[in-house]
Amino acid sequence: MAHWVIGWELGHGMGHIMPLRMLALELLRRGHKLTFIVRDVAVAQRALNELPVVWLQAPQVRYQPWELTRTDCYSQLLGNIGFNNPTRLTATVRGWIDLLAPLKADAALLEFAPSAMVACDLLSIPFALQGNGFFCPPAVNEGFGIMQSKMPAAARLAEDAALLDSVNQVIQAQHGTPLAHISDLYGKARHTVLTTFAELDHFQRPAGPHFSGVWVPEQQKQADWPKGKGKRIFAYLNTRPGVEKVLTMLSRSGMPTLIHCAGLEKQHQQRFTSDSCQFLDGLVDLRALAEQADLGVFHGNHSTTALFLLAGTPTLQLPLYMEQLMFARCVKALGAGELITLDRPERIAQALDAMTLNPAYTAAAQAFASQYAGFDQNVEIEHAASALEGAMQ
Repeated sequence: MAHWVIGWELGHGMGHIMPLRMLALELLRRGHKLTFIVRDVAVAQRALNELPVVWLQAPQVRYQPWELTRTDCYSQLLGNIGFNNPTRLTATVRGWIDLLAPLKADAALLEFAPSAMVACDLLSIPFALQGNGFFCPPAVNEGFGIMQSKMPAAARLAEDAALLDSVNQVIQAQHGTPLAHISDLYGKARHTVLTTFAELDHFQRPAGPHFSGVWVPEQQKQADWPKGKGKRIFAYLNTRPGVEKVLTMLSRSGMPTLIHCAGLEKQHQQRFTSDSCQFLDGLVDLRALAEQADLGVFHGNHSTTALFLLAGTPTLQLPLYMEQLMFARCVKALGAGELITLDRPERIAQALDAMTLNPAYTAAAQAFASQYAGFDQNVEIEHAASALEGAMQ
């Protein structure tokens, strides 16, 4: 069997590594050897501790969250975090080369890891990509990675050219063959495992690729809903400016509400806790929660929103980053949600009222659920493993 390197370079949290873990279980079952190279070893410790795998620290790409926010195209996003600086890019690519070369891997599976893609190409290691639509942009030369249609074509092409020049300087310094277009780097992938649904694809690529849906681990613990009158609401939020007003709205609504708010200490949760509004302490069965809830309130969380749609439950989206904004637009286009930014609290209040009263949102979410009633993540994981094996032969 083959030795696979599974790499993760950019982004934060369990949402990146857990789908990789789920596919890794199937690859291990088939007898493959796996080595993980991860952005966050603390996250790897939690996710991979019980698996017979080795994990190593990936070369660090340092950036501020806003650098992933103020972007209008993919080349600009990668440029913002240093990929259009040949010196910085050389450091990370060489770091990946120094990790990969001694491993003598047969193939690599990469999640949001563009430096690793360059390194694999230089080492002639065949690689595949995995991730939702945002992490795996379509490999098209014309209009590569457009995030905002308002961006002038000349500005976008300038971003593409600047990034291409930087990447090619690094490639040629390592005696590799330069790229003709920056999208060619993504075109070198032998296969792409798109862990999303076509309707939720950030780039809304034309029909053709296989969409593998979302993969979320099972959890046994059930949530206990508080008492209250009206619709049940689940909010999955982060501590950001403006979120406090949302928490206040939810706590004062009187509707039975469960909240998970990352970064909000327990002593601060007390301000918003009541008989009808409670905070979750730890992981729970999100599938059951989605079926029990009448509305979700999220920041554009991809997997959680998809689980709610599969359960026929609409969502109010309050995106923080460009990735989340693009995704929230997809949800709104389905008619199964609304999209409001945190700087518009009056509109958030109006949307909460509208979505708890207007059945059209639920009807649209139920239509999505009906379309994917036969979805089985375990079948899709097996399909992905077979596709990867076939692509690397």
